[in-house]
Amino acid sequence: MANSEAMPDTQTATQMTQDTALESQPIEHPSYGQLLGKHVKTKSLELRRSEFKVGRDETCDLMLGETNLPASKLCRVSKLHFTIKKDLSDITSPTYIYDHSRNGTYVNGRLIGTKKCMILKHEDVISIAGVNIRAFVYYDLRHNLSVDIKAKELLDRYHIGRKLGSGACGTVYLLHDTVSCQPYAMKHVAKDPLNERSRPKFLHDPLRVMNEVNIMKSLDHPCVIKMHDIVDKPDSVYMVLEYMKGGDLLSRIIDNKYLPEKTAKLFFLQMCHAVKYLHEQGITHRDLKPDNILLEDENEYTLLKVSDFGLSKFVRKNSVMRTICGTPLYVAPEVLQTGGRGSYTRKVDIWSLGVVLFTMLSGTLPFSDDYGSPAVEQIKRAKFQMRHTVWKNVSPLAKKLIYEILSVNPNSRPSIEQLLRSSWLRDPDVISKAQQLMKIPLVGTEQTRTQRNTASDVENNNTSPVSSFAPPSKRKRL
Repeated sequence: MANSEAMPDTQTATQMTQDTALESQPIEHPSYGQLLGKHVKTKSLELRRSEFKVGRDETCDLMLGETNLPASKLCRVSKLHFTIKKDLSDITSPTYIYDHSRNGTYVNGRLIGTKKCMILKHEDVISIAGVNIRAFVYYDLRHNLSVDIKAKELLDRYHIGRKLGSGACGTVYLLHDTVSCQPYAMKHVAKDPLNERSRPKFLHDPLRVMNEVNIMKSLDHPCVIKMHDIVDKPDSVYMVLEYMKGGDLLSRIIDNKYLPEKTAKLFFLQMCHAVKYLHEQGITHRDLKPDNILLEDENEYTLLKVSDFGLSKFVRKNSVMRTICGTPLYVAPEVLQTGGRGSYTRKVDIWSLGVVLFTMLSGTLPFSDDYGSPAVEQIKRAKFQMRHTVWKNVSPLAKKLIYEILSVNPNSRPSIEQLLRSSWLRDPDVISKAQQLMKIPLVGTEQTRTQRNTASDVENNNTSPVSSFAPPSKRKRL
């Protein structure tokens, strides 16, 4: 009898099974934050969902009424006053507050603005319908889980998000400006305390440091990363840079094994213009390598930007030359021959460009310890071979240019101007594509008269020739 009472009715059990299968149970996310009432009478509100609406309308998650605010203040609250949004798939993502009101939503006394947003940080005060109605305090329940960044200047101004990458030279994080919501990349580089004394003397002078920073921040070229800020601390340097969604060139090469010659040529042309601009500003990069070339997006033909052009000045004297930041495989032979303590010309950048070009075209390095002798000795003698079978499909002009660049004697290497006038880069299709991406005319890249006329005819007729930059399905088979 007891057993029969314990067993549910067969029909009921079947119905329960069907109902359970049909109903999808919502995922209960843990709270990422709380809203605590200040001038608004309400209990503590847990923020769990990706969107939380506040206003007078009954569809809001928090519907404000006379139990929350006196009528004199409630009348200034919009039906939908503000919304809090969070990407729940990324715990490091910012918490945004969107202003939908007529009478204003404020964060710490700053007006957000209708149809605009800001980023909420721990203990921010939200005012509504007037700066003096301090309605809520936002508590970020994960603020103690933030990255180990000690610079208060950065913590006050930015939301520090997920790690974008790391390497021998430091760690890169995704940042968002809390007011503009603009994304940036921040590179954090720890200094070597044992060699702090070797830093250039001018870096101990705050005024001269800021002058150097301002010079770097004033650089303006479509293929040079825009530096927005540098925070120089005794133990670390923090560089706030443009955020490039496409990652770095090294990752692109690894993912594709190597780059098609047209793609490599487009990237190389942009690099050359970036280096030409830096040299005109009196800056020698000294650490050109695929890791320091960033891509705008995931498209095959995309804008690229050179980064890390001023880092060594803030980390340690001759840090790049002494390869503190990692591989010496892109460093010119004259640097290695003097142990990083000599004087060098801008031709060190030309050498590095040649190594980068070699790597793009083949997916291999021209110099490596795996080739039977120490890479450093290979570099000092400019001893390299085009071993990979992919070189069979690379044009003779590209190979010739690499041999001209990778010359032990700096005086024998082409200048950046000569590179831009090289036969291999006199490709109107590539030049045209680069101009579209860079949005500037490319001065210094020589075209033959026939090539210029071809480009002019195409422009005047508003038609396009068969382009190597067209999708593969649209390319003419030769």
